[in-house]
Amino acid sequence: MVEAMEIDPPKGTSETWTEKYRPKTLNDVAHQEEVVTMLKGALTGKDLPHLLFYGPPGTGKTSAALAFCHELYPKNVFKDRVLELNASDERGISVVRNKISFFSKRAINQSENRLLNVKIVILDEVDAMTRDAQSAMRRVIEDCSKTTRFILICNYVSRLIAPIVSRCAKFRFKSLPAEVQIDRLRTICNSENTPLSEEDLKIVMKTSEGDLRRAVCTLQSLAPVLKNGDEKAKNSFLHPTNDSEIVKEIVSLLPSAKVPQVFEIVKRTAKSCSGVTFLRKVFDEFLEDDLINDDNIAIMGKLVAKCEKRILDGCDLQNNLLDFLLTLRSTFIN
Repeated sequence: MVEAMEIDPPKGTSETWTEKYRPKTLNDVAHQEEVVTMLKGALTGKDLPHLLFYGPPGTGKTSAALAFCHELYPKNVFKDRVLELNASDERGISVVRNKISFFSKRAINQSENRLLNVKIVILDEVDAMTRDAQSAMRRVIEDCSKTTRFILICNYVSRLIAPIVSRCAKFRFKSLPAEVQIDRLRTICNSENTPLSEEDLKIVMKTSEGDLRRAVCTLQSLAPVLKNGDEKAKNSFLHPTNDSEIVKEIVSLLPSAKVPQVFEIVKRTAKSCSGVTFLRKVFDEFLEDDLINDDNIAIMGKLVAKCEKRILDGCDLQNNLLDFLLTLRSTFIN
């Protein structure tokens, strides 16, 4: 098991915990041995290719990239050598042509250290870029490879065009084991003087669905309640009942429900349900009740994946929930 790192958090209370406790060195990046070994090799003078980090959210992709850059460059030149962008916010072709291309072509002061003569562009959530922007990005990567290295970060490598993928060394970030997440959360709780029991930490980890960043955000949201010692509020936060009650109602009614009843359920629940997590809870409940079996599990799995993607892409939650439930209903009736 990976040991929890010793934390020396920076002073100040306005900083989010995800930034406050972000790994500062490559040794702090847990459970990603392959990429850490490669990055440490680059620090000692080995060649550094363009990199593509992909895998589930909250597994350390951005943290590994930033930790590497902080170890590579002194503080006094870091801002001149590293450009960090989030492609989900700046996804158009103009960003590639202006910000990225300008930074990549800009001259830098030479150094005796060969690696310090290379600039680095960290582009997060690159799978959110338009195809035109990705094509422009590919040209920038080709034209500026002598002076700039690109670290591209995404959740879904399948959304990238093949010419970009082929120009990068790919590293898949693995989901963090439960014990690693628990150790990390416990360390943060101890540092912030917000104690949680082992069972409560497991609940936070489970509801975050393997996303450690999301789990840390949950801890920060829960911190005021823990410091006030409000046990009732803590239990209400950790054990919400709304979703569970609604899921049980849907499972009992849906197989025989009329279409107007489905519309009524959606209208009543869409405003309060937890989106993607809610869809998975419905799926799991049908699975436990054997309403999803070997005959229809493939259809159900594709349905959940399709609706999840739509919601994550910003489509209307109510319409997707309606499509999800009506399709489930038709499966049972047929």
